[in-house]
Amino acid sequence: MDPTQTTGAVQASGDSTPAVEVSPMGEGWAPGVARAPVSGGSRRLRWGIASAIVMCVVLVTAGGFYVLSGAAGAKSLTAGVAPKNTVAFLEVRTDLPGDQHSKLADFMSHFPGFMDRSQFNTGLDELLNRMTRAVSPDLTYTSAFKPWMEGEVSIAVTDIGSAVPQVSGPTAVSAAAPGVVAIVALKDHDAAKTWVANELTKSGVATTASQYAGTTLYSFGTGLDAGAYALTDQDLLMGTIQGVEAALDSHTAGSLADNPNYQAAMNSLSGDSLARFYVDPATIVKAELSGMSTMMGSIGASSSAANVLGEIPAWIAGNVRADSGQLMVTVVMPRSGTAQTADNSHVSRLASSLPGSTVLVTEVHGLGKTLTTTLSAVQKQMPNDSSLGQIQSALGLVGGLDWIGDASVVVTKNGSIYDGGVVVEATDATTAGAKVALLHNVLALAGSSLNATSRDETYKGVNITLIHVASTPDSTVGGLDIAVAAKDKLIVAGVDDAFVKAVIDTASGSSLASQSDYSTVMSAVGSSNSQSLYLNIPALEDQIGQAFFNVSPSRWTLDYKPYFDHLGGVGYAVTGGNTVILRFIVTAK
Repeated sequence: MDPTQTTGAVQASGDSTPAVEVSPMGEGWAPGVARAPVSGGSRRLRWGIASAIVMCVVLVTAGGFYVLSGAAGAKSLTAGVAPKNTVAFLEVRTDLPGDQHSKLADFMSHFPGFMDRSQFNTGLDELLNRMTRAVSPDLTYTSAFKPWMEGEVSIAVTDIGSAVPQVSGPTAVSAAAPGVVAIVALKDHDAAKTWVANELTKSGVATTASQYAGTTLYSFGTGLDAGAYALTDQDLLMGTIQGVEAALDSHTAGSLADNPNYQAAMNSLSGDSLARFYVDPATIVKAELSGMSTMMGSIGASSSAANVLGEIPAWIAGNVRADSGQLMVTVVMPRSGTAQTADNSHVSRLASSLPGSTVLVTEVHGLGKTLTTTLSAVQKQMPNDSSLGQIQSALGLVGGLDWIGDASVVVTKNGSIYDGGVVVEATDATTAGAKVALLHNVLALAGSSLNATSRDETYKGVNITLIHVASTPDSTVGGLDIAVAAKDKLIVAGVDDAFVKAVIDTASGSSLASQSDYSTVMSAVGSSNSQSLYLNIPALEDQIGQAFFNVSPSRWTLDYKPYFDHLGGVGYAVTGGNTVILRFIVTAK
């Protein structure tokens, strides 16, 4: 039967989902969070904001810490249908498998409108309704999709497409469509078939039915606009003709679930999740280089291209999962090629020296060793590049880079005043003092040519060098001011002496390491790491509102701030030697 002639369309506009009440601020708020009025007319908006808190992390995956030896989590319902040569695969679970229903409910219970756990399922349906309405105003998840979906939706990319030159002219190109298929796991095949047919009828799209791999394939459109869909007993397949056909071939040609790289990637992840993804970056880059070779000559087969491919990991995988007080993204990949294999992971040695007023810090461990190894690898790949030799000569004047240990970039906030700088760990106190003294010598020899002047001051027994670099030789205003000092084996540089003095003043009991929010975030992402970032949302929420939300102060206070008041810190960390693990976390309070 031609699906364009099917009758009995599902009435997408007839959603009868009960309205969800957004609780005004009152009992149940986290301790220390002040009451605020709730505008009645803005409750629908606030549901959207609360929904975005969940979905923003899912969106991060399309671009936490649990030990990786744990259980692998729920098996994918759709990877067994995705083609074996899939280069990118994103799987989203609306059914919240395993512990994710309770964990997500726990996380959202920190926020207004979700404190009543009995309303969570209704709230989740409303979240998905709003997402589908954003795509098409006459569609709602609960009436259009939920009756026939099993609870997993995935997108598989089998081919990124290409652009090939035409013989008719040097600038004319023709594009090949990518291979893409969306896979929806079904619980009601007939209901899905009826819904798709009715939607095509309403849209006025005519389809052509044909047989492919023992299944009816419905195609429509022409050229790059051509598409297709098919229904099997378990799945709805929609996408480009190439993508849908490849998915139908998977039961004989092999599926993504049979791909060794995919299996290794999924085994590196643990726990049930809201979403998972897999990428084959080497195949994608090879395809891009092949296209460049076709258009530009032999670049795709050059030694430089081979070097590039040698640095690409065999796979990249990740998941998004909820815990009671946090949402977490984990990204895992094997280290490859000439990349450094030594693991620089350890607990921060700098956090105990940074001021407790720190609101943003990014830290790298073993920076000097990493830079030296990287530069050496680049020189081996590009032995004839003279600029690399010049860099080596310049580094020789300052004793190379091996003396640099850990390093951090820091932003502090005291009231409404922001400050910040850089803190670098040297091998020992003697080395730190020598490097600052070397700076004195450089300024003495080249100060006039750099338009730089300097003076010294002493603070609590520590010498601070204050440097002013003028914009022009005769300039008395503007320019750049820098303060530098050596405190024990740390070199501290700030945009003024206030930051340097704050580091000198810091004791272990008043440091960043002693702040509970920092400790919570670092514990979740992995305290022992090779690089990390921490952002204190509570201390910056009003500034974030001004920078990223184009709303009036009153609307910010009523409609946005109540949700930000329940966000804690944000952070990420990278760990691992032969396997690189990145964890990104958002906490709630």
